[in-house]
Amino acid sequence: MRKFRFNLQKVLDYRETIEEKLLAELAAIRAQHERELAVLAEITHARNQFREKMKQELADGDPEDIKQAYRYLSEMTRQVKSQELAVRRLTERRQQKTAEVLEASKDRKVLEKLRDYKLLEHKREAAASEQKFLDDIACIRYSRAKSQRRTAAGGQT
Repeated sequence: MRKFRFNLQKVLDYRETIEEKLLAELAAIRAQHERELAVLAEITHARNQFREKMKQELADGDPEDIKQAYRYLSEMTRQVKSQELAVRRLTERRQQKTAEVLEASKDRKVLEKLRDYKLLEHKREAAASEQKFLDDIACIRYSRAKSQRRTAAGGQT
């Protein structure tokens, strides 16, 4: 029996390559997302600490120091908002890339199921072919045995 050959193997290989590439891209986006979340947590923490420090130290302070501290706090708040926007954008990219990975995975799985079905069909055909061969051999042996019995029976009379 001939060896199994899946006609769409190159397409399956290509889809596997695409999926692996997308998974690598998703991993990079996830890593970047985690870094940006850490930066956001850091600057948010620094802003909150500065705000608490301002409350304690500048309650009876000089108006000029209060203005300067307020400008610094405003700048830190702007940085937090900017970082939140960056995190939101990365979250959207991560979701989009996850959807792409899922779609690529579905495409690959469809071809794998087709390959598995074709392999099973090939095995069934091989088993049927082998059974037909064995049946043919059994018929030939039976015919030979029958003809030998006839010639043996004919020689005794």
